[in-house]
Amino acid sequence: MEKSNFWVKVWNYPISGCQIYFIAFLFYFLPMFLVETTFSPVNRWLRLFAYISLPLLFFKIYILDQWKKKELVVITLFFILGFIIWRTTHYPDLLMIAPFIIGAKGINFRGIICWYFYLTLFLVLTMMFFSLVKIIPNLIYYSEFRPTRYSLGMLYPSVIAAHYLYLSLAYCYLRFSKLNVLDYLLIIAGDIICMLLTNTKLDFLATLIIIPVMIIAQRAFLGKKLSSKIAAFWWMAVPISTVIMIFLSYFYDSSNYILNKVDSMLSGRLALGHLAFEKYDVHLLGRIIVEHSFAGVKGQKLSNGGGALPSTYFYIDSSYIRMLILWGFLAFIIVISCLTFIAIRSTVRRTYILSAIILVSSLSFMCEPHIIQIIYNPFLLALLSNSYFSSIDVKENKRWIIE
Repeated sequence: MEKSNFWVKVWNYPISGCQIYFIAFLFYFLPMFLVETTFSPVNRWLRLFAYISLPLLFFKIYILDQWKKKELVVITLFFILGFIIWRTTHYPDLLMIAPFIIGAKGINFRGIICWYFYLTLFLVLTMMFFSLVKIIPNLIYYSEFRPTRYSLGMLYPSVIAAHYLYLSLAYCYLRFSKLNVLDYLLIIAGDIICMLLTNTKLDFLATLIIIPVMIIAQRAFLGKKLSSKIAAFWWMAVPISTVIMIFLSYFYDSSNYILNKVDSMLSGRLALGHLAFEKYDVHLLGRIIVEHSFAGVKGQKLSNGGGALPSTYFYIDSSYIRMLILWGFLAFIIVISCLTFIAIRSTVRRTYILSAIILVSSLSFMCEPHIIQIIYNPFLLALLSNSYFSSIDVKENKRWIIE
């Protein structure tokens, strides 16, 4: 009888949408993170495992969440669109991002960032340890043009720098009410270590920019006039950076001295973006493009071949150009609109933290491909979630501000 009562209690145990969402988050996050490491060469099975999160999210959205019928029709159309683009491009994150954004309704965004922060921190440190004790490969990249670079269990050294950038942004979100000099010194110290290990200059600079941006955001939140005026324009960061990167890439000319210098500063990303525009047209729903990067064991061998950039190398690093050419014009417009809306909402509500984060992220989006990858950038999930953080003025009674 006791065993029977136990299973009855288990069966009747109340299930909340929050529990379902974070279980789905874990099912997705762990395998998709491992795909970006040297932990397993069988990435196909890891991606299939990540798809377990989909029925959980659909259960929350269609059964537990209280959407109106008209809203469910629109949501279903978005899911169908995501499925079509996924099948067209074979890019799995395009299938997953819409259910995670819509499924975040009613979830505290601070909780999502907590899960993201501690999961990423634990997994990054674990992969680094495994690589150092030689359980998994530590890919080392040699070049006569730059210092030796270490991947430390990741597929490529810049992956570590990208994780650190978004970990720093998540840390600032979680501690926005308490950020101080010690926090900034901690971010700088970690950034220097990342630079010494990976020599990823663009992520190094983007991480440093976090500090003045967060100082201005805090002052703007407290009502300081000058800071508020500066922060009021941050919502334009994504549209402006998008136009700049696409314009410079499309009109890039190696014979132009200024463009050539900018391309050199961006590690050849303008030339690769221009090549992408020359080779491929922009489609409404995206297309398949065969790319060859330096990531992974094969990429490491290609990179360590020495000399100039191999003729077989072709990879679109910029998120903006990647969206436009690989994922299609429709996905491009939707993602840019969502990020801009999140930043505008943050500005209108005078909280500024998410507009500050999107400002820094927009600099990364210009040169890195992680714009919709939740394992790097979880901030798109703020679109429909409940975003709260405590007041900066800790001398007063704590009040919760909606972001």
